[in-house]
Parts: sequence; C-alpha cells; structure tokens
Amino acid sequence: MLGRLPGATALAAASAAAGSPAEFSAGTFHCPDPAAGWRGRAELAGGGALADMGYHLVDLLLWYLGLPDRVLAGISAAAAPESKYDAEDTALVHLAYDRGLYGSLLVSRSTGPKTEHLAITGPHGTLAVERGTARLLAPGGQVVESLLREPAWPCPPATVIDRFCRVLDGTATNPSGPAEHLPHAAFLAAAYASTATNQPADPKEYLP
Repeated sequence: MLGRLPGATALAAASAAAGSPAEFSAGTFHCPDPAAGWRGRAELAGGGALADMGYHLVDLLLWYLGLPDRVLAGISAAAAPESKYDAEDTALVHLAYDRGLYGSLLVSRSTGPKTEHLAITGPHGTLAVERGTARLLAPGGQVVESLLREPAWPCPPATVIDRFCRVLDGTATNPSGPAEHLPHAAFLAAAYASTATNQPADPKEYLP
C-alpha cells in the first residue's frame, strides 16, 4: 500500500512545489482470482474491489484532498466470465470538487502486476508516487526531484492485528478511530449509489 508513508514531510514539500492541486489520478491493481472465497460475493464482502483494495487509496485521497463534492462511479464483474461471482473486480470513480479539482480512481483485482500509483498535478508540476518512488516533475515532464526507498509488500493483516493488540494493551495509540473513517464510508456509499443510478452522488449526503 502507498499509505501515509514515512517521508510524508518530503512529499508534502514536493507537493507544495507543484502548487495547488488541479487534477489527479490514482490506481491500484492486483490479479488474484476475483471469484475466490468470500471476496467474490458482494453480500458477504459488503462490496468488491473498490471497498476492499480501493479503500487504502481512498484513505490517502481523503487525507490529502478531502471529501469530494461529487462522485460518478462504474463497476464491473466481468473479468473472469467462466467463474461465478458478483462483487466487482473493476471500479472507476471520477471525483469532483467545487473548488475546481478533478480526478479519477481506478481499481482492478484482475490486472497485474501488483502496483499502486498516485499523481497529483498543479500549475507548477506533478507529484507522482508509486511504491518505493516519489518524483516531482516539471510541467514538461522532466524529473526535478526524486525520493527513493526499497519497496516491500508487508503482510497487512499481521501489521494491523499487531497494532490493534498494542492499542488494546495501552502500548500504542489509535490515531484513526471510527469517527475518522466516517468520510470513507460516505465516499463508498456514494460511489455505490452512483453505480446504481448512473448519476453523480454527493458523499456528504451520506455522513451522519
């Protein structure tokens, strides 16, 4: 996961150099069997690739850019026609902000290799982040600055369970409690509502 990685200060500085965000694109791709286990059944999973894999990039986008004013989403469960499943394997969400910021999020668990990316463009350049690499690009695409770290795919369940146990025993704080995730739930609810109506939806209408 890209996540809120160490080096966030450097990334913030690079983003500031690019200027106020005007557009962005984000994507996460993986290729397990989309019909395997409970993840292939929307009733059990509560959603497909968007709610499962996409949540991590949704978290990053909302942390950095805030909750959008409108989302328009589409989903598909057709990547493995020989299998039986109804939880989406692919989702595309367009995000719009009244301040003039627009972007998209593409999620697929039927496309390899396993990758994630985020690119945010402002008037002075683009901040492009992939796993292990962050680059500040000039408006013409030239690399101005780069930040590298050795990429590694941790075991998310082990990391999450370890942190949860340490929160329970008081040796770690919980910086992201249930209240902090209400906007994420509202975003997903609006995105799925949009897929049902083929119309834009306002995530703020799904906040309690």
